[in-house]
Formats: sequence, C-alpha cells, structure tokens
Amino acid sequence: MPGHLTYTRYEPKGVAVAISPWNFPLMLASWKVAPALAFGNTVVLKPAEESPATAALLGEIASEVLPPGVLNVVHGFGPQAAGDALVRDPRVDLVTFTGASQTGQAIMSAAAPGLKGLSLELGGKSPNLVFADADLDKAVAGAIRGIFGNQGEVCLAGSRLLVERAIHDEFLERLADAAGALRVGDPMDEATQMGPLVSEEHRVKVESYVELALADGGELVAAGGRPADPTLQDGYYLSPTIVTDVPPQSRAWQEEIFGPVLVVTPFDTEEQVIELANGTQYGLAAMVWTENLSRAHRVAAALDCGVVWVNCFFVRDLRAPFGGTKRSGLGREGGTFSRDFFTEPKAITIKIDGLDDIAPSARRGAKKE
Repeated sequence: MPGHLTYTRYEPKGVAVAISPWNFPLMLASWKVAPALAFGNTVVLKPAEESPATAALLGEIASEVLPPGVLNVVHGFGPQAAGDALVRDPRVDLVTFTGASQTGQAIMSAAAPGLKGLSLELGGKSPNLVFADADLDKAVAGAIRGIFGNQGEVCLAGSRLLVERAIHDEFLERLADAAGALRVGDPMDEATQMGPLVSEEHRVKVESYVELALADGGELVAAGGRPADPTLQDGYYLSPTIVTDVPPQSRAWQEEIFGPVLVVTPFDTEEQVIELANGTQYGLAAMVWTENLSRAHRVAAALDCGVVWVNCFFVRDLRAPFGGTKRSGLGREGGTFSRDFFTEPKAITIKIDGLDDIAPSARRGAKKE
C-alpha cells in the first residue's frame, strides 16, 4: 500500500525445552541448544537418563559464560516424571525432542493443551538401496558404517538393505566378510569399532528381533550373538548380525531395532525397490548407491523420507533441513528451518505520513530531464 512500510521481526519464542537422546548425547543436545540460544530463547535441557554426564558438563561450562537461567539442565526420568512435567509446564513455549516414536506421540499429547510449538525427530527404519552399477567397495563400506556404526544405535541407521539381484550374492559375501572383521570391544580402546549396547534390557530386545527374523524365514549371513571373548562378558555386547531373505511383512523388517542387526532382501526393478523402501511406517532417511546420475535424482525424489544420501552416509550440512516423514517425526530443524521453529515472526506495518506527498522527481532514482 502506498505510504506504508511493512517488515517482519523474528522474535524469540521464549522458553524452549530440549529433550535429547542417549545415543549421541552431546552432539544431539548441541543441535538443539545452540540454535535455541542463538535466536534468543532460554533453554531447559533434559538429557536421557541413560546418558546424563555430558549434559551436566555442558551446563557447568555454560554457567561460566551465560547469565543465570539462560541454559538450565534438568535430570530425571521422562514419562510421568521430569520430561512430562517440563512439557506440560505452562511457562514452556516450545519443545524439541529426539527419540522414540511412541515417546514423541506422548509429548505431542502432553503439549496439546498448551498449543506448544513442537519439533519431533523420531525413529527410523532407513532403507539402503544398492544398484548393480554401484561402486561395490564404497557401497559395502557405506552399508557397514550405516548399520554397525555406534552399534546400530542410530535413528538414521541403514537397517534395511535392498540389493539388486544381479549383485546380491557377491555383495552379501563381501558384506559378511567386512562385518566379521569388525572389532567388538571396550569403547575406551582406540582399536574398537563396536562397543556395547546401552543396557541389558535393550540387548534382550535387539536379540528378540533376530529371533523374529529367523522365525519368519530369514537366514543368518553374519551370525552375530554375544561375543565369546571372556573379557567382554560384563558388558552388553552383540556382534554384527546380518539376516537375508527377511520378508517385508516381518516385524524385523518393519520395526525399528536400534541395534547391530541388518535385514536384507534382493530386488529386480527400480519400481519394486522404491515400493519396498517406502513400505514402512517410518520415513527418516535413505541411502542410494548408484553411478547413474539420472537414477540418483529420480530415486531420491521418489523416496518418502526427510533425508537422502547418495553414495555416502550421515553427511550433515547444518544449514539443510533435518527431520522425517510419517512416524519419523514432525517439523524440521537446521538453517532457516531452525529460525522458523525457534522464533515467532511478527509483521509490523507503519503508516509514514507525508510519504505520498513527495514529488516523484524528488525521490531517489528519479530520472533527471
């Protein structure tokens, strides 16, 4: 409108509750705390009860440079305790959470009465697609890292491997050899490539999914199981496990295992592999291995997920959107997406008296005769 100026302010939303998981406790906490503070909010960080130490240290360090109350760390259990109380507190304006899908649903329900802003990065059952024209050495290395890195306790883990039938047997043989060569051991030993799982309860859960996969017709390629090394008996260790011929309807194929267990199936066509890849309730990430650029773009566009890596894995550009579809989450963070979540945009329009009275010839840029 003539004689008016409209502009937008991005103002802090207020108090942000950041609930971080146990599998990458410092990294994932920092992904939440840093942008929340950068955009002017105060933060209450609630780390997972299984991994409280790094959050406590972060709070101590922050207290040396931030005013009191800007970053707060609250320890405690989640459901019906500290986490639930924080989400329901009327003084809280928004909640960012990374963790299990069921917990995300509970947080969404608890936040609903207060109409709080939500960003939920939840579980995954990410497909790893290997086409016959892929660089097999790189694809094998990527598949190993994608499922056995951090003992498979990664929401992004490429836990479903789909291999084009023409290379299926060769690829599995290479993959089994690479998995068998991984060193399972003390995480304080620099030579260790896979450490223990987070708890005995979680190890039992992971083992139960292996039993389900075998009961549904799967066949072990890498046997996994608890290591025989007597020095590892006091830890919650599991060796790399690969199960092939797991049917898509199996719970081991459909549900997040969150451990060092890879389920495998062959495919024949691009259409078939896309249908298999999209055929779960999750949509967090995917990997595609191919040397065909057109196929890479075509398949990436067809995959129903928030992140696609082509010929690589877990390369995170913090300026890019991060999050999932379906039961893998709600919302996005990263770059301008973090700004949109952690701020409240306000439109301001000001009437400028006399602006319309300025002669066109006197305005900047007016052409001189």
